[in-house]
Amino acid sequence: MDNVSSIFDRLLTLPLFQGMNNDDLTTLAGQTKFNFHRFAEGKEIIRDGSPCEHLFFLMSGTLSTTAEADDHGFRLTEQVTAPAILQPERIFGLTQRYTRSFTTMSPCNCMTLDKQEVLRITEEYVVFRINLLNIICTQNQRLQRRLWHQQPHTLDQRIVRFLESLCLHPAGPKTMRIKMERLAEELNDSRLNVSRALNRLQADGLISLYREHIEIPDMRRLLG
Repeated sequence: MDNVSSIFDRLLTLPLFQGMNNDDLTTLAGQTKFNFHRFAEGKEIIRDGSPCEHLFFLMSGTLSTTAEADDHGFRLTEQVTAPAILQPERIFGLTQRYTRSFTTMSPCNCMTLDKQEVLRITEEYVVFRINLLNIICTQNQRLQRRLWHQQPHTLDQRIVRFLESLCLHPAGPKTMRIKMERLAEELNDSRLNVSRALNRLQADGLISLYREHIEIPDMRRLLG
């Protein structure tokens, strides 16, 4: 069973608790019910659409996360590495359900914090409250800013912008599963033109094309 000192050390790795003084962290570690979990590789730990009833922290290891179109016509898979909080914006608001599935790519250590505990800590510790607000507000601001970016001029750029818009993080490897016809529909262009554009990106070493899916080795490099 984790003692206070062990919990204290783990909290220090998480941005949500950064800025809290040692006394507050020690008290928090001793008075809060943290739940710790260890998952083997290949375990789905969160399913798209499931209720978000607690904050879910990835303490160590790597997850794959998949988001899917409402009609299941395409989906994007990317990676999340520790330390990370999994969709904290979903614990409050209009729709309190996860919008992504998370599966372990390696053995992972995770921690969960029940919503009632989150509310209590938010009320008692102003630094925690500010950190949580900053995380959620930063995500919202980045999404809003995307609407004001300069529009892409070429089909190649439109493909990149479409892929970027679906990403949780604009870096690292991605896998996009989509039929060429569907991608052409999303981009309002012909299948032939989309195929040619994808092949240009592949020739530049930015993507790899396979049957009904696209591999992106490094999203940051694709974004240029």
